[in-house]
Amino acid sequence: MQKIAFMIGDPAGIGPEITVRCINEYKNRGPVSLILVGDRPSFDRALKVCDVKMNIQDITEDQIKNSEADLMFLNIPVENGEMIPYGEVSAKSGACVYRSLKKIMSLIDSKLIQGFVFAPFNKEAMKKGGCPFPSELDMFKDHFNRPDITGEINFLDPMWTVRVSSHIAVKDIPLYVKKERILDSITFLNEELKRFSVKRRRIAVAALNPHGGEKGLFGTEEGDEIEPAVKAAREAGIDASGPFPADTIFLKVKNGEYDAIVSMYHDQGQIATKLLGFDKGVTIHGGMPVAIATCAHGTAFDIAGKGVAKPTALIQALKVVLGSLK
Repeated sequence: MQKIAFMIGDPAGIGPEITVRCINEYKNRGPVSLILVGDRPSFDRALKVCDVKMNIQDITEDQIKNSEADLMFLNIPVENGEMIPYGEVSAKSGACVYRSLKKIMSLIDSKLIQGFVFAPFNKEAMKKGGCPFPSELDMFKDHFNRPDITGEINFLDPMWTVRVSSHIAVKDIPLYVKKERILDSITFLNEELKRFSVKRRRIAVAALNPHGGEKGLFGTEEGDEIEPAVKAAREAGIDASGPFPADTIFLKVKNGEYDAIVSMYHDQGQIATKLLGFDKGVTIHGGMPVAIATCAHGTAFDIAGKGVAKPTALIQALKVVLGSLK
């Protein structure tokens, strides 16, 4: 039986609640076990908030390999067994999340799990809890020795997107719009689409400048860098097209002409995807030994513990990881 690790997220946020609702509402997993990872008391509190009961086997790491239980729980307790109040940025909850992530990476190294889903956590709390990395993706890239991969994929069923540049100043974007980086992004996206069993992989590549540069009138990056990258991708057997003006490229995917988009910078892709479905988006950390996915939204401290958080995006993340299993 294949196994997926499912980290319940920051105890102070909606993570444990939407984990409960995700598992309770989506049971079409097939012969796949879930190993819940995190602070067990926080999860039990979420069960009460959601008025849900579950049959869960508490396990140690040594028991994972031979367990055939449908649901397991690997407890990574908050320091001193403290119950974290809802809605607080806490170093103790951040430390719990950080230790949970490190434990799950070791499970991946040991090949005890074949996929990983996680509920949202607070990066400020994790930093206060001792994490030396700015994000979980940076942690994964360091641990699995994948420093040069694009990494992040955004999925909004049925649309997949990656970006050539990400968290950089707008003034620096043209420095990243280079043929090799664009080709790497196209190739990375195509390979990840294969991993997630996407049969049609028609990739549209965005332009950088307004109206696609208007043949050099508004900029030359399209002709100098993007078109050569698309040509090289096609010569390598990838179904890539473009560059297309960014103000129409998402309409092409929405209308079914393409399946995926390579955008040139963060907001070019993120504004469109969040407008199309903020509460349904999934973030995938690609290029890792196993499929890793989470919901695209955050911890929602303002509604944590109220029993109103919806698991829609987390269910989609679980479906994405299940789709990667062979």
